[in-house]
Amino acid sequence: MIEGDKIGRTIGYPTANIKLDEPHKLVPIDGAYIVRVLIDDASYAGMLNIGMRPTVSGERKNIEVNILDFDQNIYGKTINLQLLAFLRPEKKFEDLTALKMQLSKDRNQVVDFFSTLNKKSNDK
Repeated sequence: MIEGDKIGRTIGYPTANIKLDEPHKLVPIDGAYIVRVLIDDASYAGMLNIGMRPTVSGERKNIEVNILDFDQNIYGKTINLQLLAFLRPEKKFEDLTALKMQLSKDRNQVVDFFSTLNKKSNDK
């Protein structure tokens, strides 16, 4: 994990910015994803963005994940991601308020996804 611009933190969605250790690793298409985040021996729900971050005039491709219900310092730690579902393509929003509204909808989808997954797991 590497330090980012901290824009997500200002709108209530802090992200862990990911640097790939292997330059030849395949990266999925740009967009938002539902992910499971593995840190040390713990697993968390998350929403991942891959792309240029056009709403904030991004100049390079970023991979960043918002880990739900998580508030720990993980700078320098290795985190692993399991991509579980594609949410939507990346798009440019009118402003940070519109982006925040979309992130709220995305978060609700992530919560619903994991609730359904946990329910199915408990029904077995």
